[in-house]
Amino acid sequence: MKHLILFVLIIFYAQLFSTDLHFGPGQDYTNFEAAFNAAMSGDHLIDCTAKDMKILPADIGAICAITHRYDIIELPSPEEDDGWKWLSFPALDTVLDDADIAGNVLADILDPTILDFVLAQDYVIEYNFELEEWLNADQQFLRTQGFKFHMNDDADLDVPGFKEPDNTAIFLTGSDEGNWIGYWLDETQDVSDAFNEYWDGSNIRFIQHQYWTATYFWGQWWYRVQHGHEPTLSYGDMVIVKCEEDIQSFRWDNSTPEDERTVHSETEYFTFEEQADYTPIYIELDENNMPQEIGAFVNGICIGAVVVEDTLTQINAYTTSVPPGNIELELYYGGRSENQHISSYNCVSYSNPNIVMKQLSTKKSDDAWFIDLREDSSMVPAPKTVTLSNYPNPFNPTTTISYSLPHEGKVSLKIYNVKGQLVKQLIDGSQPEGYYGVVWNGKDNARRSVASGIYYYRITACCKTINKKMLLLK
Repeated sequence: MKHLILFVLIIFYAQLFSTDLHFGPGQDYTNFEAAFNAAMSGDHLIDCTAKDMKILPADIGAICAITHRYDIIELPSPEEDDGWKWLSFPALDTVLDDADIAGNVLADILDPTILDFVLAQDYVIEYNFELEEWLNADQQFLRTQGFKFHMNDDADLDVPGFKEPDNTAIFLTGSDEGNWIGYWLDETQDVSDAFNEYWDGSNIRFIQHQYWTATYFWGQWWYRVQHGHEPTLSYGDMVIVKCEEDIQSFRWDNSTPEDERTVHSETEYFTFEEQADYTPIYIELDENNMPQEIGAFVNGICIGAVVVEDTLTQINAYTTSVPPGNIELELYYGGRSENQHISSYNCVSYSNPNIVMKQLSTKKSDDAWFIDLREDSSMVPAPKTVTLSNYPNPFNPTTTISYSLPHEGKVSLKIYNVKGQLVKQLIDGSQPEGYYGVVWNGKDNARRSVASGIYYYRITACCKTINKKMLLLK
């Protein structure tokens, strides 16, 4: 109340002596109503200089009613990250009525030639050209929320307000959808420090940033190493956090020293289109075969790529705008040797870590995929028994039959029809320990296409026989 009375007195004397009011960062007000309204929005009076100064001194003071911020958020053009920016608003005006409403916060960029849309976890802010209005612009922004902005042009968004207290606690729900949360601490921290209390993997298992994802898998955290450093979180970032069970009071940990923000390296050889969502592909590499970049392709279209900086790397796979298909890898060596194309590799998915496949497919979504390009990989377990599976099933006209051998031995893999008649001999010989995949093209031993129906495939290896059923649909 004292601050408000003092402010009114300054306004009165400013009028009395025909002063100019300089209010906020570079804002001049000669209209006192405008200055007062601006003051109430959280800015502060920084200079009052009288035009005719015979009684008052040249500077009659400054008032800062409450400690506040003035954040300038740089939003990218479509030429940078395809116009995407994941962000949060750690400082918003929570004093003035409706100042934290989306339409007011975004007022300077609510132009469809500048802003395409904003994704929140539960709604979308977008322009309706028929109604000529922005939908969901009446939503209230929270300082702890995370958002995904897609821009049609670059812009600077000025956001004055009051910062979320460091020790604020928020509720995280345990679900597959995750929680879109902002990072409101001033200090940049390694992801392991920021999640210090929850870094044991017992509850939080998935943390996704615009540029990286940390996933708890096989009893350890997997993430892309950049410039020899683990990923970091900085003021104004947002992440999607998935946990097994609800967390009633989640707080950012700021008990560790500040770290240097990691820099995201852009690929030069591969190009791809960034989208709203991605699936992380973790790749373990042989230290004796380190490419400069790796690209992932589906049907000849690059869905993501990465600059290789360590034996463990991560590709952000943007799959939503590409027809489903198998993922192939291309390794670029920067002119040191010819590019290497890899279509068969040992791999597992986050949801089925014990089923080792020979190729990933985007037909079935998952939280994360893991690819082993080295012999002693820790992400793909060594086979402990004989296994057998096929994908897809049903299929037309081809399917991949995958199997594993715990040790070297003679292997027989055959296909039979429902009458028990042999249709195709796929494998007959000795093979070492490992994971294998063989494609059946729907033809018999005489290379004739077989009819639609149920078929059985049988493996005999390592003193064990397994039979499975599959369906060919034409």
